[in-house]
Amino acid sequence: MKKLFVVALTIFTVFSCGKEEQDFVTIAGKIDNANSDSVFIVKDNFRKGIPVVNGEFKDTLKLVGNSYFEFYSGNERTEIYLSQGDSLFISTDMQEFDEKLKYRGTSEKENNYLAQKQLKTEQIYVDPAAFFSVDPNSFKSKVTAYKTELNADLNQEGINKVFKESETKNIDYFYYMMLAQYPMAHQYFTQQEAYLPADFDEEIKKLNLENEADFNSIPAYKQFVLYKVSNQISEAKTPDEIEKIISNIKTPQIKDAVMKEFLLYFVASGSPDSERYHNYIQKNAKDKKIKKESTEAFAKVQKLLPGKLSPKFSYPDITGKTVSLDDLKGKLVYVDVWATWCGPCIREIPSLKQLEKDYHGKNIEFVSMSIDPQQDKGKWENMVKEKDLKGIQIFADKDWKSQFVQEYGIKGIPRFILIDASGNILNADAPRPSDPQIRTLIDQNLKS
Repeated sequence: MKKLFVVALTIFTVFSCGKEEQDFVTIAGKIDNANSDSVFIVKDNFRKGIPVVNGEFKDTLKLVGNSYFEFYSGNERTEIYLSQGDSLFISTDMQEFDEKLKYRGTSEKENNYLAQKQLKTEQIYVDPAAFFSVDPNSFKSKVTAYKTELNADLNQEGINKVFKESETKNIDYFYYMMLAQYPMAHQYFTQQEAYLPADFDEEIKKLNLENEADFNSIPAYKQFVLYKVSNQISEAKTPDEIEKIISNIKTPQIKDAVMKEFLLYFVASGSPDSERYHNYIQKNAKDKKIKKESTEAFAKVQKLLPGKLSPKFSYPDITGKTVSLDDLKGKLVYVDVWATWCGPCIREIPSLKQLEKDYHGKNIEFVSMSIDPQQDKGKWENMVKEKDLKGIQIFADKDWKSQFVQEYGIKGIPRFILIDASGNILNADAPRPSDPQIRTLIDQNLKS
């Protein structure tokens, strides 16, 4: 009874704030089975942590304009929409985060709509292989039906007009994103090229990729633009081509975002072209924060440039025997940093196994380093056996905080590293096994 009273009092406090301070938003909530000491409200460079005490949290945020944000609790996330003057109460259960997610307050209709939208989106992606393996016409019919259903949900009574206009665009751009993803995803899951009808992507071809207003306010548009640019960058064969792609972007804010998303990654990963991309950012970025981030990142990775002595590892393998980098001197070493929960890591396994098979008996060792948490060591052992993983399988001691991971500045996986026979770095951010360039790189250094 006391617990119910506390929750009711919190809700009353949130709702009684009204809209006296029009540029502030009051957020509070109750999370059952909370497994984190904070929740986070995130958007671009904005990140606000709110302490969670006995499953409850409350704070007031200053807000400039209406906007979409990401709400994080532990490993769960959801999209929320906040308007100036809002009072919003969030309730959920970490054991059924999406299913139990509910909102009360001034923007409850908009956010409960987003919660239901997320459930529906998860349903269509529950089996990606099945979703993308159908023929082009069936796929387009499926995503068109999804788009129609969301628009119907959006037209319910009481939803804010400004939100409705933004969300209509958000739905449209997400639809375009699915169409854009289809050819590559279809080929990945079916191992067959998708032969598209002439009008399949006509809508996409007409889109303006330099709409600054939508880039700043519509999450799906920003994702779509960055996706299209990332495809161009992934197809580029030289740094010159990558820089040309970015230089051709006319809108300064979009250009800055692309540099932050892609070039900063190359700088921070210790790519062989780190210095070049760092210099490009310093010359071309308008946002001083991006320049500062690049300067800080480059200072950290200078010790990871080709020819520098590699950070060491010494971890137990699948049999319990400790394996160190020093044990492998005299051979090239290709390190795969991965985890059992990482989808892109799992998708690289067939290519990695083929790479290991093709170079079997040559002067190279393949090391797969799991950064699963200690409590998931059993999952790692089972996956190694079930997937018959080859090479040297080792388990890091402190997942993301393991010394090797920290010294390489690894913030995303899979991450591949190529080390020469003397223990020096050849490439701190080497091509993936599925990328033909890795074979060229290995061959060049096996001969040297």
